[in-house]
Amino acid sequence: MPKPQETAVYTHGHHESVLRSHTWRTAANSAAYLLGSLKPHMKILDIGCGPGTITADLAELVPDGQVTGVDHAPGILDRARATATERGLRNVEFGVADVHALDFPDDTFCVVHAHQVLQHVGDPVQALREMR
Repeated sequence: MPKPQETAVYTHGHHESVLRSHTWRTAANSAAYLLGSLKPHMKILDIGCGPGTITADLAELVPDGQVTGVDHAPGILDRARATATERGLRNVEFGVADVHALDFPDDTFCVVHAHQVLQHVGDPVQALREMR
């Protein structure tokens, strides 16, 4: 079966005004529902990580684990890597990915997190299937 191609367009783009808004996001203000369930050893996938602020927070919360942040737009990942480097995090990595066809074996991650992603993808149901 051929890999589905992304059909959505991220209309917000990564203009500096958008990045200011996205950089404000933290695990505490954007993933508070999840924080009490995290354990130090967990592996987490952060879909649509953008500038990486939530991703970096998650990495701090799982110091013996690993966090992978992915985004469809490769240009924003330099900003995410810089965020992790500024915080001295060594348990986080970033890469380009299409949420419709993630390049990870099943059961790689303990948690898959996505904040404000589904409204920007071409096939949200397929994206959810792939995250699961």
